[in-house]
Amino acid sequence: MKTWTGILLMIILAVATISTTSSARTMNESQKQLNIDDQSSQTSAVVASNIETMNEAAFTTKESIPVKGEYVSVAPENENVRLYPMKVEGSGYIYNGMVLEVNGKKHEFSKWQGEGGSYKPEVHELDLNGDGKKEIVVLFTAGHGTGIYLGEAHIIDPDTLEEMKMQSLDEIVKQHVNSKVSVTPGQVTINITVDGVHSEPSLVEEDTSEGVYNELLKFGGVVYYSVENGKLVVSASGAYGMGLYDGDLNFAYDYKDGEWQAVDLEYSTEEYEDEYYESFD
Repeated sequence: MKTWTGILLMIILAVATISTTSSARTMNESQKQLNIDDQSSQTSAVVASNIETMNEAAFTTKESIPVKGEYVSVAPENENVRLYPMKVEGSGYIYNGMVLEVNGKKHEFSKWQGEGGSYKPEVHELDLNGDGKKEIVVLFTAGHGTGIYLGEAHIIDPDTLEEMKMQSLDEIVKQHVNSKVSVTPGQVTINITVDGVHSEPSLVEEDTSEGVYNELLKFGGVVYYSVENGKLVVSASGAYGMGLYDGDLNFAYDYKDGEWQAVDLEYSTEEYEDEYYESFD
């Protein structure tokens, strides 16, 4: 009796062990499947999100905007030379990227960002250096504010519609200009030499006790580009302090050694009304 009872107990324990193992295995497999399903759901959500983002990006970048007449700048020298924005923002006041069209050929300049409205860009077709070949000149306002006006200019080859190399304002100042700003109680003295020509020192009488002044004149806060008498000319104001201007560095661009360089440089000082630099708003 004891033997059969022991055998019966062993059989019962074995069945219970198999059942427990099977249940545990089923639970593990279910958990594994659940984890896979969770990962799959997350992946699907991420993929769907990426697709949605990609679609939104594609829509934003490929969206064609109506080119209203008010956005199009036409060269006064040739009506087949036009400039208009790739994208308009800020109720038509910001041009994000621009398209240059020359006699039916188009080229996008996605990095050009300028203002519209009353600061609408200009485009010209003219022979800047008298070599018989006309260039395309694009002028626009990159930004403005109280005491700031950031003009920008680009010269384009009409055959390739590629930008031609231009000396930057920083390079021009470094090459042609020497200046020094000296501050004493109640007075600022400004000395400047352009291409060896020393201008009459400027003497500015003001309270200097709390002012912050530059050691040298700084150029770039107020820069105007314009086309005058068939030339691309520049007027850049020299600042001796924050929002404090002394005079203007004036020059034109001419083509030399494979790039457009500054020529005919001169520095001039004028008495401006107090509202002059505040009129950029």
